[in-house]
Amino acid sequence: MSRVETPIEIVDESCRHCDSEQSTPLWAGSEHEYDNTTDEVFEFVRCAQCDVVRLNPRPDVSELGRIYPPQYYAYNLMEENRSDNPGLLDKIKARMYQRRLSAVLRRLGKPTGPIRLLDIGCGDGRLLDWYKASSDGPRLQTFGVEMSEAAATEARRRGHEVVSGRFEIESVLEHASFDLILASHVIEHVDEPLQFARHAAELLAPGGIFVIYTPNWDSPDARFFKGLWGGNHFPRHWTLYTPDTLAGLAQRIGLELSHVEYQPNPIFWVWSCHATLKKRFPNSSWPDRLFPTVQIFHRSVRSFLLLSVFTALDLVMRGLRGRTASIAVDLRKAAP
Repeated sequence: MSRVETPIEIVDESCRHCDSEQSTPLWAGSEHEYDNTTDEVFEFVRCAQCDVVRLNPRPDVSELGRIYPPQYYAYNLMEENRSDNPGLLDKIKARMYQRRLSAVLRRLGKPTGPIRLLDIGCGDGRLLDWYKASSDGPRLQTFGVEMSEAAATEARRRGHEVVSGRFEIESVLEHASFDLILASHVIEHVDEPLQFARHAAELLAPGGIFVIYTPNWDSPDARFFKGLWGGNHFPRHWTLYTPDTLAGLAQRIGLELSHVEYQPNPIFWVWSCHATLKKRFPNSSWPDRLFPTVQIFHRSVRSFLLLSVFTALDLVMRGLRGRTASIAVDLRKAAP
């Protein structure tokens, strides 16, 4: 990785959940996935009052365009899915997300009528495409919010209604109108997570569910790798949670945590292994080839093997320890 010489603008802030300035260090690390962002070291700290973990100091919001470069993986997910003959890995991943959606819809308990679904951070629309292609697709009215205008334009081209910009400050979407809001690994990226979650609660219809997918820092692999853990995603992950701190978040915004699920996340294992090897062999390129950080999202035999092996490892860990490094929680709005 080549060195980035320009200093990045950073901010030092109190906890965004409870305003406490008291915290204890958790672990520190630096960027290892892209070579055009920043080489500075960042630290996660644990709030002494509410236990929420945050990156502090962290990049200023003015640096979003820098820490999310144009080649950022989430902006280009459809590039590997444009063929009329998707690969086996694409089919497996699509089926996994469709099964997850079906399970959430069963918990939603709305057997008839249209379902208004909002995907926060929808990227270029791949997940929304998969949802529309599922057996539940005919009932879905698909909406999205996306920070990247280029990605949002692609998602619109694919038939979804998408608002451009940061979700926590958007003002276009209708309040109390969505049956289901999904935030798949988004809340950890935002600078105002409480405001982000509160806005989702405002948009939910009575009885609706807000599903948050996010890293779980209190997992065996996170505790083992610490600053080299893939779930850190330095410097783009700004807040880390556990089910307990997400329950506290739900209480603050008037929702109820009604379901918790630990899910496999093989990407974190790939990134953990890459960070570990790059620290040990900083001038070598073979760790990039062995555990690719961006190319892992592209269709290849190597990607298929790595993701399969690490998914199996996560499933074994969940069976033995009851936890993985990714959690999904349902936050439900009370019915009238």
